[in-house]
Amino acid sequence: MNIFTQTTSPTFTKQAVNEYFVQPMFMAEDIRGLITVRTDVKGTERINRISRPSMMTKPKTAPGFNPVGGFQLTYSDITVKPMALEFEQNARAFWGSIIDQLLAQGYKEDDIEQMKSPDVWNKIMLPMIAQAGQDDLIRQMFFANPDAEILSEGKLTGVADDNYSGYTGFMTWLSKDLYSGIIPSKQHVPVSSAVNAKKAEKILTYSASSDTKISVTINGITYEQAYATNAATTVANWLSTHKANIEKRGGINGVIVTNPTGAQIKVVSKFKGQPFDFTAEADGSGSFAASGVVEAVKAGALASNEADQTLESMLDVVTPEMHEFDLLFMITSSMWRNLVHTMKNRETAWGDAVMRNGVKVPTYEGIPVIVRPDWDKWIAVAHSGIQPHRALLTTSKNLLFATDGTSDSEMIETWYNQEAQMRRYRVQYKAQTAYIHKELLVLAGFND
Repeated sequence: MNIFTQTTSPTFTKQAVNEYFVQPMFMAEDIRGLITVRTDVKGTERINRISRPSMMTKPKTAPGFNPVGGFQLTYSDITVKPMALEFEQNARAFWGSIIDQLLAQGYKEDDIEQMKSPDVWNKIMLPMIAQAGQDDLIRQMFFANPDAEILSEGKLTGVADDNYSGYTGFMTWLSKDLYSGIIPSKQHVPVSSAVNAKKAEKILTYSASSDTKISVTINGITYEQAYATNAATTVANWLSTHKANIEKRGGINGVIVTNPTGAQIKVVSKFKGQPFDFTAEADGSGSFAASGVVEAVKAGALASNEADQTLESMLDVVTPEMHEFDLLFMITSSMWRNLVHTMKNRETAWGDAVMRNGVKVPTYEGIPVIVRPDWDKWIAVAHSGIQPHRALLTTSKNLLFATDGTSDSEMIETWYNQEAQMRRYRVQYKAQTAYIHKELLVLAGFND
């Protein structure tokens, strides 16, 4: 029996995006209250930051006034990127997996013919797909990276990963800006594990002999350089030509390339625990000799009481500006379990729980703690398990997710394709993330 009959009427329907997309996806309980969602950003919008004047009041020693102080305006742009969600399903294969959902909605098994009605599709199927879309949206919201590449055995391959490359997620912003110094290092707390992580390292030394070029392959991409004068000059030219492009790749899973001395090329993981592939050859009789090889070692389980010490250290480095806001912790499940063990061992009662989005959540020194097991999952998948224990202390007003999802032109489409015998579901929207103020962030576990 085919659930989605070919005589569905109407054969093509559009559902309001606010009902089936914005509400179940952008306004879901999982993210509402944790970040700020803007559904009205069109193209590029400027985020203005205005500093508060201070030191304005002075002794009055003469007639008249002498104005002191002023506003400092800084800004950045947020540009939403086009995204699309497309889904199709043949009813015959789908029937067995949805019967329980039908029964849960009060349908009798012998009433399965009601699936002919588009209303049943809307009430049962669309919410299920929207939930899956929500999970996907949240994954990208945190882990999207325009430079993401498919990983093979944890190593970059040179092939773009369109599961993540649509726009820039919060994790990418935080990691990149902490690495570059935009977020001050004093606002980051290191996290220790029972196993000391190590960066992978390798040096290749070039010996030239009747060569016209060298070819260096790093993580699936080959970078060539014409021979010039001698081995050392050729390597120096190679580094000048390719260093920036190599180090831009992959984000957290990337590498750093240097020329330690003479005709050497050295590759080191950008972060501890990240492996890489690195080989080279010359087109003549020249050769490359390997030395200084160090295998990557990933971080292990957290050291005893590490989560407790980490959260306490994060509060110790809270910026003065953060005291004016309602703060919250977001932590990996690994951090949470470590914290639970500490409290059990101390036989210490938890602090008062607070209600967030109708759910009781624990607190640490009065600050809500939101546990993110999805972070653990996607750190392992998207980041090859690099920096597996992370925590973020901020305010929900500081994390911005922007979309144009309420535009009149952004509608969900669902229809039955008679030729393909597929029920299809499609939506397109634009998305981007940003944090607004670096002063309202304290990170842990985002750097070595």
